[in-house]
Amino acid sequence: MKPSSPVSGVCQQKREREQRRKLQHFLGDLALLGSLQGFKYFQPWLRGKEELLLTVVNEDLGWRSPGFVVSRASPYSSSSSCNSSEASPSSSSPSLDSRSSSPLPGERPGPRGPLSQSCTKTQPCAVSEPNSSGEHLLPASPSEREIAVPEVNCTLFLLAGYVRYGRPYAWIRSNHERLVTIGGTDSMVKDTPMKLKSIADWQTRGVRAWDVISELVCLCTVPSPSNPFALDARYIQGLPLHERFLVTGALLSFLETYVVHGDRDELHYDKVVEEVKPLRRLHVRSLLEFQRHRERDSSAEETSSVHVH
Repeated sequence: MKPSSPVSGVCQQKREREQRRKLQHFLGDLALLGSLQGFKYFQPWLRGKEELLLTVVNEDLGWRSPGFVVSRASPYSSSSSCNSSEASPSSSSPSLDSRSSSPLPGERPGPRGPLSQSCTKTQPCAVSEPNSSGEHLLPASPSEREIAVPEVNCTLFLLAGYVRYGRPYAWIRSNHERLVTIGGTDSMVKDTPMKLKSIADWQTRGVRAWDVISELVCLCTVPSPSNPFALDARYIQGLPLHERFLVTGALLSFLETYVVHGDRDELHYDKVVEEVKPLRRLHVRSLLEFQRHRERDSSAEETSSVHVH
């Protein structure tokens, strides 16, 4: 057997370092996304350093995101439902940037209104199947021990970047009959990674967590949304002031990161860019309102202190 040359060994080490670096970026994306709430078509929940649970809407019937982590078993769960009967059709959903709002200092008023770009799936349908070597790639959290329960009209996914596998994988955890075409027991189906284009491209391009999430949303949600990262304006605007300030700031940080590092060839890229300006305006308005509240509270405390003395 011919021994490998020092050059090939160096190249192999370089490839391994690059894969580790990419995986760390991916895990950083999971940590960032797991702290967010307010998306219209999905809700993430970070579970540990390597796993993200993802609830994705099945049918867009004017659904509004519940703004809570995906599991009723979670301590943060709420009584809201993905299939809320109070939800209005998506065509009449409120915008983060209402027509009555005035521009911020230094901004010009611009035209507003939704674009009529059609919803298009850019990836083929995904199915669960064993990898080419026949190895059964099990998640660290087997489906039989899954405590998360998806809401009505939602499908639960597990997205993970395990160091032991050296790359990300996604598993379906509920409603597998809608998407999966493999035979076998229910637990085997749920514990078999999905065949996704974004994950298949891992070795050849810089895949980020949002690439996998957008593919899952476009695969799962009917009709396929023109922007898988659309925000739920009704939920965000209905938050208490201090929460709205924090939520809009976190969402803004994510969207700005996506604008810089996202794939500009994706059909939804421009739609994500359109979300940034109204979100920034809402965040700044929330900040100014929050500051006014604090000043009033501080003034009231000082007045009260003077009367006491």
